[in-house]
Amino acid sequence: MEIDGKAPVEGLGIFGPTDAQGVHLSHNDALVISTTMANYTVQRIFLKSSSSADVLFYKVYQQMELGDVLQPVDTSFYGFAGEVVHPLGQISLPLSLGSEPTRRTRMFRFLVVDRPSAYNLILG
Repeated sequence: MEIDGKAPVEGLGIFGPTDAQGVHLSHNDALVISTTMANYTVQRIFLKSSSSADVLFYKVYQQMELGDVLQPVDTSFYGFAGEVVHPLGQISLPLSLGSEPTRRTRMFRFLVVDRPSAYNLILG
């Protein structure tokens, strides 16, 4: 499905052309979802197709009680306001989307950042 000339969402195959039938797409509202990640329900996930990284915010990482399992990461990126963001580390976690029988689970590598955000996770 292509919206406003943007590339279609690929990978998990949950949204298809029939999902947009009858929907008027005259706006560019953010797509915010909830799902399961590593047996933890995560709400306020921002799907941002232009993001170059999948970001897990540190407050959520702490709430998941995964322990000290962050792997070092030697990269930084620019945040929404143009500031340089240095991740605390990275972690690979399973993320599930959809509901049975079409539910899909894939591993994602998240950069963990300690920044304030209205979202808990950004998927790019």
